[in-house]
Amino acid sequence: MKGICRLCDKKAALQESHIIPRFVYKWLKNSSGTGYLRFGTEPNKRVQDGYKLHWLCRDCETQLNAWETEFANTIFHPANNDTGKKITYGSWLLKFCVSISWRVLLFIIEKQEISHFSHKLHCANSALTEWKKFMMGCRLHPGHYEQHILPLDKIEQFDYPNIPPNINRYILRTIDIDVVISERQSFVFSKLGRFIILGFIEMPQPRQWEGTKVHINRGVIWPRDYLLPAEFGDYLMDKAQRLVDIQASISDKQNEKIRDTYLENIDKIAESESFKAMDQDVLLFGNEAFKKDNKRGRKGFGLHMLQNKVER
Repeated sequence: MKGICRLCDKKAALQESHIIPRFVYKWLKNSSGTGYLRFGTEPNKRVQDGYKLHWLCRDCETQLNAWETEFANTIFHPANNDTGKKITYGSWLLKFCVSISWRVLLFIIEKQEISHFSHKLHCANSALTEWKKFMMGCRLHPGHYEQHILPLDKIEQFDYPNIPPNINRYILRTIDIDVVISERQSFVFSKLGRFIILGFIEMPQPRQWEGTKVHINRGVIWPRDYLLPAEFGDYLMDKAQRLVDIQASISDKQNEKIRDTYLENIDKIAESESFKAMDQDVLLFGNEAFKKDNKRGRKGFGLHMLQNKVER
């Protein structure tokens, strides 16, 4: 279809572009043991892929694909195969992260999912403009609209209060997008399996985020201690609880399909990453790991949550 490219503003034949790159969904399906996905917004429907829109011309789509390929081959797949691996990145990582935050924020704004935060909309639009200029080479860096990346690994022990009993399944086995807006700060949240990318719209206290910033030219990602605001931990716990609520809303008919699929693929599932994440939750919580009504109250950011993508 013909239209105006969202990135270069040129009229062209528009390609079908993923909001979250296709390789992430492919990884989630291939490592699930069942090969099926469900959207958190419609948990009773099986899907094969993520959101796609005719947004970009061929040249811009090709450029974004190049950054995606670098991330997939240099960071995403190696880290999933070896979580202790030390990985060096180049200038392409900042461009990849900006491209993800830009797509997610633009997608949510166009769906009018943050209309009730209209007082912050001008800040969001400013971030979109600066990220776009950076991707097009009109800016050397995205300014104070920083990108941060947080690699995740399984939780083997904890002293955090009210932790949801599905925390490993959320941390290790979901794709999720969101815009978080509070009185103190605002950011775009993009979860690509074990990696969280944060694109900051407002960041009044950068010292609260230690070790996560993506640098302009080069840097290293490796297992280490990260300093994060306590509210962000609350936010992740709320996201995991949201996944509990989503799974509790699946109909009896669909749960029967899920059970049949598990039985048909029991050997694959026993060797899958999905089973490993579930097994870790069972080690931590026992039978609590399977409860569907764990309501755990926390105070954190003022939240707007869009969706989870989970395997089932």
